[in-house]
Amino acid sequence: MTPSDRIATLASFFSCSPQEAAKVDAATRLVHYRHKDILAHQGDLGAKLWIVLEGRAQLQIIGIDGQTKLLAAHGPGELFGAFPHERIVISDVVARNRLTVLEIATAKMTSLLQEEARIGSGLSKILGRQYNAVLDRMAARITLTANGRVYAELLHEAGEEDRISPPPVIAALALSAQTTRETGSRAINALERRGIIRRDDEQLKILSRNLLEDLVI
Repeated sequence: MTPSDRIATLASFFSCSPQEAAKVDAATRLVHYRHKDILAHQGDLGAKLWIVLEGRAQLQIIGIDGQTKLLAAHGPGELFGAFPHERIVISDVVARNRLTVLEIATAKMTSLLQEEARIGSGLSKILGRQYNAVLDRMAARITLTANGRVYAELLHEAGEEDRISPPPVIAALALSAQTTRETGSRAINALERRGIIRRDDEQLKILSRNLLEDLVI
């Protein structure tokens, strides 16, 4: 991604001018992570924010039963990390598939927000969307079956293009859906047998969104 591409992305992200976005870009560092790379460990002092450009990051904690639990997940167009001040990280932050982020020190972001009101306004909208997404996940956890949660997560990750590239790692998808890898694998295999999705080494493609949406129960 070129500097001009990053600035255009940030301008869209924060609903600000290219000039304002250029200030954010100048304060950030472009970082690429591989699948299962750790961005931060539970108990670390968090002093950074990450803006997701590509891929997905999962915030994982160990439950009282010793099993890994998903606290939250963040994809393109989302932001996470220590804000508005440095704080102790409450979960491991793990890259899922390939993850590309813009990394910025919490102190730098706080200074930018004090200088540029439109960036602050854009950030409030982003955090509002993410808050609603967290509520949606909580509601799904309460009301949907395990398979239904897998299918809802699949629709969420595929977005309007109805595709996920590279194809999702089943264990990570199942964790996002708050279920086991075995349940996630069975649910995805059932979709393939019915011709609702198609998978190969390059992507997972949803062939019938309507049929998949009907299974979110």
